[in-house]
Amino acid sequence: MEVKFNDVSFSYGDNKIFDKFFCNINSGIISAIIGANGSGKSTMLDLIDGLVSCNNGYVKIGSYMTGDGVRKNIGYLFQNSFDQIFNSSVYMEIEFGLKCFNFPDIDSRIRDSIKLVGLDESYLSLDPYKLSNGERRKVALASILCYDPDILILDEPTVGLDNKSKIELMKLLINLKKNYNKTIIIVSHDINFLVKFVDYVYLLRDGSIYLEGDKFFVLSNEEAMNSCGLVVPKVLHFSNLVLFRKGVKIGYRDSINDLIKDVYRYAKW
Repeated sequence: MEVKFNDVSFSYGDNKIFDKFFCNINSGIISAIIGANGSGKSTMLDLIDGLVSCNNGYVKIGSYMTGDGVRKNIGYLFQNSFDQIFNSSVYMEIEFGLKCFNFPDIDSRIRDSIKLVGLDESYLSLDPYKLSNGERRKVALASILCYDPDILILDEPTVGLDNKSKIELMKLLINLKKNYNKTIIIVSHDINFLVKFVDYVYLLRDGSIYLEGDKFFVLSNEEAMNSCGLVVPKVLHFSNLVLFRKGVKIGYRDSINDLIKDVYRYAKW
């Protein structure tokens, strides 16, 4: 499901965030929105979810306007999982959204969603407030996935996660895109995490799109990234360095392991 920002203006009081903002986010891929603090990243997510409304212009979700009966087609994972968990058991937490949207087969949906995020059914009786940060994040995601939204939006999903939990989250998001055709939109400062699996990147600066394109085009652009207060991912920075100092183009890779293989391939230089 495509998301379209058309001539959007939005302000928090006297603080103007967007003025005549345009953006198309394609369906069925993983898109990342990056930029310095205050560039408008989280506001984009809030506008998509209908948590705030445009002063002018509109945001369109598929063929619907934001808030026009599309709420259950959007799943929003907040930066802090405590902000969206308020029940005393994991089962009740996942059940809540299903009851709100009057879904049938609630029990089976609850059990399917907890398995989908990599937790077994023993978690259903536990208190989500007593889980680890990574486990609680999975519960929050299960509470969204249970009603099968077309669009998933995630605000800083790796905050507080260790490397193992980040890898598990990455694999889950790839699975949701490939096997469930989800449109996934991520806001994150964790550039080294994003480069491993996102498809498309929007680089924001002062409420406008400064640069957009496939992840290698945007994330390897040292000048653009630095001008927006960001640093190129380490794996891409190394490729740029080899090209600049040795004149050898080894290409861009998602992971250090793949990059090392290419380095050995060009060992003669």
